[in-house]
Amino acid sequence: MAGPKPRYAVKLTEQQYKELKHLSQSHMAPWVEVQRARILLLAYECPDYSNYHIAEKVGCGVDMVKKWRKRWQKEPSVKSLPRAGAPRKFPALQRSQITALACSNPIDNGKPWKRWSGEKLAQTAVERKIVKSISASTVRRWLDQDKIKPWQYHSWQKSTDPSFVEKAGPVLDLYETAQELSQQGHAVVCVDEKTSIQARKPLSETRPAIPEHPVKISDRYERKGALQLFCALMVATGTTFAYCFDNKCFADFQNFLSSLFKDQVCKGLKFIHLILDNGSTHAPKQLRKWINSLYLSFTVKIHWLPTHASWLDQVEIIFSKLQRDVLTPCYFNDKEDLESQLMNYFDLCGWLKQPA
Repeated sequence: MAGPKPRYAVKLTEQQYKELKHLSQSHMAPWVEVQRARILLLAYECPDYSNYHIAEKVGCGVDMVKKWRKRWQKEPSVKSLPRAGAPRKFPALQRSQITALACSNPIDNGKPWKRWSGEKLAQTAVERKIVKSISASTVRRWLDQDKIKPWQYHSWQKSTDPSFVEKAGPVLDLYETAQELSQQGHAVVCVDEKTSIQARKPLSETRPAIPEHPVKISDRYERKGALQLFCALMVATGTTFAYCFDNKCFADFQNFLSSLFKDQVCKGLKFIHLILDNGSTHAPKQLRKWINSLYLSFTVKIHWLPTHASWLDQVEIIFSKLQRDVLTPCYFNDKEDLESQLMNYFDLCGWLKQPA
């Protein structure tokens, strides 16, 4: 190739070649390392290429090609050499103590706060004489590097049912085998209700989004009542059956199940595995006797979830999506508008709903 002959030839072992080849095609590694790997591979695969030609192929400067040809002779690595930088102001012990503080409860440290912030951690670290002084930005930078965010929180539930495994195991097995069971005429059906869905009529109009500004909604509203949404999810197909009621009691639940059992989604079934939580609406002590009195063409077996574990009910997935897509913000003209939009949403998603 045109140009002076390279001074430093690049030689690679089989293992080094494989590692550089993998790195050169990476989308996750730092770009500078990917670029260096490509330089070395070209220098190895095409020893006749000049430094100018390699630089043109890789998209870098000629000096960079020369530098990494020479560097490879001394140290076969594409990592940057450590830099001296400024002397460390805080020793590792002080940093670890502040990190441990961030992972503790503020109340256990005599503070009334429920969550830490960078400012509060810096203040407490000084009070406890961990450091003489430290900025909140330094604390936040340390925690960001450790991926610790004590100012954020997520709620979670822990079932207190001593028979959790015995009750949850069969339900999880049903979820796993729902597709196979459907081919045998069995249906795994999750049922629950989303209660007290408020119909709130905003007192001011909603303003659409404009550049650099989000959608603006009124913070004042007029209450127009509430609805209870009963929903059943056929696990194998994702089909849902939904109906709105003004109240939530066992009588409403009976009406919902009666409509479900008569609907086309249950036509031709031999067996229904009904998964329910222990809510009072489901009347655990009365439900089995009532279902037996219906003289259905299929058998219904009830699977009760462990107490305080309604999150194992897969219909909650539908409720979560519904909350994000339709009910936030929960603004509607009245209950009729609320019910209409809920049912339209089920239609839009291609889900089956109970006809009005």
